[in-house]
Amino acid sequence: MKGDEVNRIIFVPQYPTPMRYQEWWFWELEKEFRGAGFDVIVLGKDKAHEMIHTRTIPGNKAMFSPIDMAIEFECAQIEEYVALKIDKNDILFLSDISFPGLFCNVLFHKKPDKMFAFCHATSLNHLDYFAKERQFKFPIETTHSKMFDAIFVGSEYHKARLQWDNTVVTYLPFHPFQSYNLPRVNDIISASRPTPQKVDVDVERRVEVVYSKIIRRDARTWQEYFKFLAESKVLLITSHEDTFGYQIVDAVMNGCIPVAPRRCSYPELLPDAYLYNNDGELFEILDKALWGLLDVPKLKCRVGMNNFYNKIISEITKEVDYPF
Repeated sequence: MKGDEVNRIIFVPQYPTPMRYQEWWFWELEKEFRGAGFDVIVLGKDKAHEMIHTRTIPGNKAMFSPIDMAIEFECAQIEEYVALKIDKNDILFLSDISFPGLFCNVLFHKKPDKMFAFCHATSLNHLDYFAKERQFKFPIETTHSKMFDAIFVGSEYHKARLQWDNTVVTYLPFHPFQSYNLPRVNDIISASRPTPQKVDVDVERRVEVVYSKIIRRDARTWQEYFKFLAESKVLLITSHEDTFGYQIVDAVMNGCIPVAPRRCSYPELLPDAYLYNNDGELFEILDKALWGLLDVPKLKCRVGMNNFYNKIISEITKEVDYPF
């Protein structure tokens, strides 16, 4: 922005699935953009309010955006966008290029000069919902990515996986919710959604043989989830794919020690002492954590997380051409 000129951001958020971070990110990004002096148009805001008030939420069982609702929501966004008059100074920010992926196709026909997007995950992951369509979907995602000045991603791991020329690592922001400090009544817990991508059942079974029990609990609200973490000593993570690792952040903020495999984005978040390669290393770390020989770690990426919004805003307001 130059002088008194106010740029308009056309913000295209994801469907705000309950108990997933895009639910609160929907509102936080708009607030941050307005705080930076932008005039913000949020596509789908009225539709989101309508769907939030009419849907039935079965606890945290709605692990993904319901397909029909996500498509309905994105179609409403497209309708609003088609009705807009695009100005040369407009900036478009798409909060996910991958799912469901209808909006990007409209941009081939009508788009402002400056466009940015976030990419949370792609069909590269062999355990992804769309993995069976990867041979078709990932080339589509890659083609879509080329339309944007920059694609923001949550980790160096994800940047390396994508191999796109215009990715910028921002990590992800801290959540806006209250954290808790409660008596630690649970030894080892698992809070991942029960899918092959997020839970290695064999590893969890071997841990239960040695440590008797892993506590699992469904949480219907963010407060319940954070209190569960705050009541627990160790959060066991066994995921095979993660492009950021919010569970680690949630655990640390609520005084719970996360223990994770040495893969995916986890080495960017956790010191080496909290990462394992095999059962022997895992059991050694769990012993130390349960006996009070490990403190809650400091997140290695906390500076990047604190700078998340500033990083995005500085990138989208650059006056220079991108070298991509």
